[in-house]
Amino acid sequence: MSIYFIPLFSLPTIIEGPGDYLTRGGERVTIERTSARHDLNCVGHYSECGTAERWHKTGRIMATSETRNDIVKRL
Repeated sequence: MSIYFIPLFSLPTIIEGPGDYLTRGGERVTIERTSARHDLNCVGHYSECGTAERWHKTGRIMATSETRNDIVKRL
């Protein structure tokens, strides 16, 4: 594990399993595979455009900052 992920240790787990989630920007995403480790291996895609993406289990796509593409809740 890299020290890059240290800022994520204190954040709650948002992605707990496969399913539909909502991003901070209001986009719907479908998570197909999850990871309980501190890595970016929660794999899914944006429902409208089909673009693939990887998230941390906290919903973030970057460890050091928030983005519109971070997952904030399960639908």
